[in-house]
Amino acid sequence: MDQAEKIIIYSAFDNAIAANIAKTKLDAYGIPCFLTEENFTGLYPLRNDIFPGVRLHIFEKDFDQAKEVLEDTE
Repeated sequence: MDQAEKIIIYSAFDNAIAANIAKTKLDAYGIPCFLTEENFTGLYPLRNDIFPGVRLHIFEKDFDQAKEVLEDTE
């Protein structure tokens, strides 16, 4: 698997709302991404010690562009 195909965790969020806002921003700029662990955070909102939060995944090749988009829109 080359770098273009490697999927990484860009960030983890404490709640699904913040994660979905970030995902929507990346989608608007054409950066492919997806979320995982949304259900665990909803079921166990006070257990961040066990569950790291909602994870935002992107392709490694898109890291710099995603960082620019998410930092510019905060």
